[in-house]
Amino acid sequence: MKRSSETQRSQRKNEHIRWAVELADGPGRTGLGDVMLRPEAVPDLDSRAVDLSTTFLGLRFPFPLLINALTGGTGEAARINARLAQVAKATGLPMAVGSQRIALRDPGLTYTFTVVRRVNPHGVIFANLGAGSTPDEALRAVEMVEAQGLQLHLNAAQELSMAEGERAFYWSEAVAAVASHLPVPVIAKEVGCGLSGASAQRLLALGVKALDVGGKGGTNFVRIEEKRRRGRGSPFLDWGLPTAWSLLDVVGTCPGAEVCASGGLRSGLDMAKALALGARICGVARPLLTAVLTGGVKAGIRLVERWKRELRMSLVLAGARDLAELRRKPLIFTGETWNFIVQRRLTAYRKRARG
Repeated sequence: MKRSSETQRSQRKNEHIRWAVELADGPGRTGLGDVMLRPEAVPDLDSRAVDLSTTFLGLRFPFPLLINALTGGTGEAARINARLAQVAKATGLPMAVGSQRIALRDPGLTYTFTVVRRVNPHGVIFANLGAGSTPDEALRAVEMVEAQGLQLHLNAAQELSMAEGERAFYWSEAVAAVASHLPVPVIAKEVGCGLSGASAQRLLALGVKALDVGGKGGTNFVRIEEKRRRGRGSPFLDWGLPTAWSLLDVVGTCPGAEVCASGGLRSGLDMAKALALGARICGVARPLLTAVLTGGVKAGIRLVERWKRELRMSLVLAGARDLAELRRKPLIFTGETWNFIVQRRLTAYRKRARG
């Protein structure tokens, strides 16, 4: 029975890879289209001197991009993780592995995750488990990849969309227990439905050290699960907060929190907008997955380098010398995102809009 269960999990992992690549983003939008950096016609900057470095969880990175949690648990996943680890090593980026639960249950699959540390022995790697995990499981996951942090993913909508998914979500005590016992920081990560400011406050009170908003508008796991079970459509395909709204709510409600922006970021300009809204780092998964699958490691590196150029250009055109200055620059908000700011009474952003 156990082998059958793990075989089913491995099959599910491969199906997730397939549909993540084949399906388009959405149907919801990120909300970043309603956000504009105010153009500075006289930047008084040398683009070569613009500083794109950031700090996240006390670690410094040359570029504010995290190769976000993707996969593990199958032979194909091991090959993908090896390629992504090579991209991370070549570019100096941190990387998160996919959920390691499958390897905790079947040690024979551990290699599909440890390959990341073998390929990138000195890089920053984040382990990954579900929010209901025990402290012992969390410690084993961290030790497996010698991680500098642990992502706890919050994916209730995905689980409820799976025929074989979880149905009980008593996560608060589990998150608090893991956060208090683990020797590395815990990152709470939504998976495509976005964190609200209220949820962020609860998670910080439980002891997590950083928040990954995982907003709506990118890879849609409710849609992926619909495809897996050949569903006819779900009313929850558009469930959740768009990435921009989630960022606004979390940063506006929890000033000073360490926030990762993820969910549908597809360019260096998208990154610039997310960083201007208050994120310390941006998480991207599907574009890099597609790149390494279709063009190998070199394609992944080229994609990162393109986003670097786009982010640098964004800062120059906004008149910002570094990311700290970008976070102080005036912003222009339109459409439903401006309505959200007004409704939530996010005063700091209303002031920046008047800047």
